[in-house]
Amino acid sequence: MDAQAFAERYRLLYGDLYRFALCVTGNAHDAEDAVAEGVLAAYEHRGQLRRAEAFKSWLFQIVANRCRRRLAVGKRCAAADPEGLNAPVPAALDGADVLAVRGAFAALGESDRLVVGLSVFGGYNSREIGAMMQMNPSTVRSRRKRALEQMASILEGGVQ
Repeated sequence: MDAQAFAERYRLLYGDLYRFALCVTGNAHDAEDAVAEGVLAAYEHRGQLRRAEAFKSWLFQIVANRCRRRLAVGKRCAAADPEGLNAPVPAALDGADVLAVRGAFAALGESDRLVVGLSVFGGYNSREIGAMMQMNPSTVRSRRKRALEQMASILEGGVQ
């Protein structure tokens, strides 16, 4: 893949990559860094991509790995950075709702955030997420279900 094709495909995915990284890391600066590091690594290794149609999945996986590394070195935040409020949200949600949803998402464990983030922002199904995270698709489905139930409980004012 040449540099121009890479840049065009990346341009189309940037918003989704950033929103995904923001939800996983809970911090706008870490999200920006994770996306930048992931894209740089992908660009440097673009010759290793065997199928152009796998670009989106490949890039999301690289960014997910960068997010994991950032979390592993203590960059975890409990709530989203206020700068992240500029990310598009459904019209039915007001600012307080957005913060509540982000707070509930941040309360999830690392792997549950990755599963929900890849599903919601990446649009991947359980088979694709399973392949990226080396998990059985049924495990992905159960983690996603449990994580969404946990978020609903938090949003309803229940205990975690």
